[in-house]
Amino acid sequence: MKKTFFKAALFLSLAAAFSSTAISCSTSDDDTDDTASAVDPSNFQGKIAAGTSVTLDPTKVYTITGKVLVESGASLIIPAGTRITVAEGANYLIVDRGGKLYINGTASSPVLFEGTSHKQGHWGGIVLLGNAPTNRSAAGTSTSELGDMTYGGTDNNDNSGVIKYVVIKDSGFKYNPEKEFNGLSLFGVGSGTTISYVYVTDGADDGVECFGGSPNVDHLVVTGVGDDGFDWTEGYKGSASFLYVARKKQYQTAAEPGNRGIEADTQDTNPNTTFGNGASNPTITNATFLGNTSGAESQGLKIRAGSNGQFDNIVLANYTTGLDLETDRTLAWFQGSSYVKNVRFVNVTTKSKAKNTAGTAVDITGIFTENASALGAGSGTALPEWAKGWTGLSSFDVADSMN
Repeated sequence: MKKTFFKAALFLSLAAAFSSTAISCSTSDDDTDDTASAVDPSNFQGKIAAGTSVTLDPTKVYTITGKVLVESGASLIIPAGTRITVAEGANYLIVDRGGKLYINGTASSPVLFEGTSHKQGHWGGIVLLGNAPTNRSAAGTSTSELGDMTYGGTDNNDNSGVIKYVVIKDSGFKYNPEKEFNGLSLFGVGSGTTISYVYVTDGADDGVECFGGSPNVDHLVVTGVGDDGFDWTEGYKGSASFLYVARKKQYQTAAEPGNRGIEADTQDTNPNTTFGNGASNPTITNATFLGNTSGAESQGLKIRAGSNGQFDNIVLANYTTGLDLETDRTLAWFQGSSYVKNVRFVNVTTKSKAKNTAGTAVDITGIFTENASALGAGSGTALPEWAKGWTGLSSFDVADSMN
């Protein structure tokens, strides 16, 4: 999901209705002294108003039935072990600029978001809006395609809270054929935000997507999503380390079998923009991407539209194409220095290909170095130890991604 704008008609009213929550005057993610209210958790929707803090009760199961908005100056705290189910449709959690979300899962008790029934695209996803720059305007701001709200700004160090040890299942609701949610969408999110140990599975669109900003994310697992595993655009300049991204063979013959391991852009309308953060230029290290050969976008790393980037210790397996570059600005960056290092190709038909803005093929075999011993996320093509247990997975490998 990229570069389309949800209008206000997508979401009706933000009527009232909070369900079984605990209310606090504290915004600390470690606060345990909140007192529970006696409201029903079966109808969780509406606003968490500025100046308030809501803490969920991990002994209860919550059902999101609409849009949950954390306003600027408000906090939502989700303790370890909390389970949140979401009704089918455009139902989702969104945090405004200046709001805080604290998902305080642990390895032994992750927080779980899942559909009320299990299928790709059952519900929306989690959306954070921050004050870090994007490159769609001189002011560094834009309007989110989810929720039609302003995001971005000038604070690269902005803090939207903590997301740690969370499992997101069944996300990616498609509002129409061209507009759909991701598992986790980061709009102008700053580096002060903690995003660590996130698992997105069986979603209909991207696993995690960064729209500008500078979030540093680590220990991400994405399996069985309908589009790209990790996606960025609009001048994203953070880092991502320890990524394990895989298609699932059960979707190999589906209409949306999954696309790229990474899809990288700078901006859709102006890949040469100097607004905000300028060109996207994240650092990606210690990552494994498993694909299969279904569909037209079986590419491990698709880098285009002016995006830059730096990559080290990458494993690419089962793709038709491993590394695929497009556009002059992108090519100039990668041809200028050694920014793709220690790549291991496993069962990849074409290791690399590229074309310039005019569409002419360009040889890029000299821009990357190979390392047959690269371990990627930690165990080569296999599920790394850090991803076991809290995800519900005990193993995963190439045979699980491709028939």
